[in-house]
Amino acid sequence: MMSGVRAKFVAVVGPTATGKTALSLHLAERFGGEIVCADSRTLYRGMDIGTAKPTAAEQARVRHHMLDVIDPGERLSAAAFKQLAVGAMADIASRGRLPLLVGGSGLYVDAVLFDYEFPSESEPALRARLEAMGDEDLLELLAAEDPEAYETVERTNRRRVIRAIETAGERRTRRTEMVPEALVLGTILNKEIVQHRVEQRVKKMLEEGFIREVEDIGEMYGWESAALEVIGYRAFKGYVLGTKTLEQATADFVRGDMALYKKQVTWFKRHEGIRWVQSAAEAEQLVADFGLRYT
Repeated sequence: MMSGVRAKFVAVVGPTATGKTALSLHLAERFGGEIVCADSRTLYRGMDIGTAKPTAAEQARVRHHMLDVIDPGERLSAAAFKQLAVGAMADIASRGRLPLLVGGSGLYVDAVLFDYEFPSESEPALRARLEAMGDEDLLELLAAEDPEAYETVERTNRRRVIRAIETAGERRTRRTEMVPEALVLGTILNKEIVQHRVEQRVKKMLEEGFIREVEDIGEMYGWESAALEVIGYRAFKGYVLGTKTLEQATADFVRGDMALYKKQVTWFKRHEGIRWVQSAAEAEQLVADFGLRYT
């Protein structure tokens, strides 16, 4: 049983631009649910247009969790995401509501669905001490602290050696069976339809002021901020700085989202437990058959 969650929940997963938002809103309204977003882009405060974050109207229809969690340029590990998401899901369930885990960020989704156990986060003081050590000293320390990790770590990768020392002796598990409390629904569309949707979405973002949003992020957090490496923002950073035309930036945004689509298809297609649905009615019936009641 997943730590913190003791009730059934529904996950709606799949590639970008395949209808996850519309389906999850429908199910939340039909079954008295609240949405926990599993999207590595919508976590960012102030990055609303370019991440296709649920609109104010959509958030007014259904309560959302895990939006606006971190500032642009910060990162949220899968371990930290799981802890926060599971806490939100437990809170939703405790109030008699249905938790809906919704998103396309594969590792975030899997961390919850497969109840992954992660090693602890790094401690700044220890990290600083390890960073000051030479490569040979680090390897010698790892061999003493965790001989098994020493045999398997990529020894030429200093960052991984340091992380192995920080987590010496800790359990790392990635289960292969999904937790029994979950019903996992998947949305999928063919590449041509998705590309058309992405093109229309980017056009709408530009109409809503996306370029101004990129300018604001660059001016507030710096043009070298990791925030501007997010798909779309990276493409239009060049336009704002004068190194790309509007057409080039738009094409790069679409190309980036289509590369993400391909990656997400590969990720989710390997999960045998996903029930791929073609309509809201089909999804609704599966949720009802799972033992969840209409509101």
